[in-house]
Amino acid sequence: MDKAVREKLTKIIETEGDTNWWNPEEFKEYVRSQLPLELKIISVPPSPAGNFNCFVYALKLENDSEFLGGNNPIQKEFIQYLLDRGVLKKVENPSTGDLVFYEDDKSTITHGGTVQSDGSILSKWMWGALFSHELWDVPSSFGNKVFYCKPIDSQTAKKSYVEYRDSGVKIDPIS
Repeated sequence: MDKAVREKLTKIIETEGDTNWWNPEEFKEYVRSQLPLELKIISVPPSPAGNFNCFVYALKLENDSEFLGGNNPIQKEFIQYLLDRGVLKKVENPSTGDLVFYEDDKSTITHGGTVQSDGSILSKWMWGALFSHELWDVPSSFGNKVFYCKPIDSQTAKKSYVEYRDSGVKIDPIS
């Protein structure tokens, strides 16, 4: 996907203060038809109370009510926490099931997904839809660098999150 299409994707996910992006009905009505055909929509955004972001999905917590609807939001800072403590371990040669994380030009983690058996990526775009896509078929706002990690099980992710949250760090709510 070229730069112009990636930039268009960024505009699409940010239009109307991004409410069209994560509202299931508005996504179907206003967004779906604007998306490039090479993006495979696996599922449209869930209802607000059951919604979650890419990091919740990558850490396999999308079925855990404690992480849905903005409760216990998992953001880039938590992913960095997992990396700093060696819970997430980087790998050079990804394989099926490994995690991929995108970074912007400032090396800030922006997005996460999972490597599928065909090498494509399965990822939830913010609070929007779940997609199957090629590595660089993502909004330009996700950045131009990636790194890969071995996955962790959801119980390890949850236990680490409780430790992180209870350490007194400021966790910004998802609004």
